[in-house]
Amino acid sequence: MSILEELYYGNIRPTDKQQSEEVRRALADTVNAEVSLMEILSDDRQKEKLSEISERYSKLITLTERDSFIEGVRLGAELMADLTSHTI
Repeated sequence: MSILEELYYGNIRPTDKQQSEEVRRALADTVNAEVSLMEILSDDRQKEKLSEISERYSKLITLTERDSFIEGVRLGAELMADLTSHTI
């Protein structure tokens, strides 16, 4: 199958990429810091606000990753189009 067919049939899923050890450590550190802060907070409203901020930040990261992926694919397509328009 071609790469386009693989992508069409769901055999290629860019979002399932494996995280690096650096990313896993940073994520664990962030979760631990959030848990520690949650334990310090005494007011339920404060805890709710921290949860809201965490959820919004998670959504922001997801949107940023999506936009970066799209921009990378666009740049790759532009590079390929440019390469095919030049003779070597």
